[in-house]
Amino acid sequence: MKKSHISVPSPSSKFLKVECAECNETQSVYSHATTVVTCNSCGNTIATPTGSLANVHGSVKDSSDSL
Repeated sequence: MKKSHISVPSPSSKFLKVECAECNETQSVYSHATTVVTCNSCGNTIATPTGSLANVHGSVKDSSDSL
């Protein structure tokens, strides 16, 4: 039986390349992060978890489906 009318769901989560606001270092962050993500070099908070999408405290440089 052919089921071409059923669409395949795509994921709503992505990996984001986020630039730190203080030291301008780029770091990969999951869009639905469940823990607080800090910068590797300066320790500044980059992302804080919420119920679904994480709050990003920097500039998003790129968003992609995979790294």
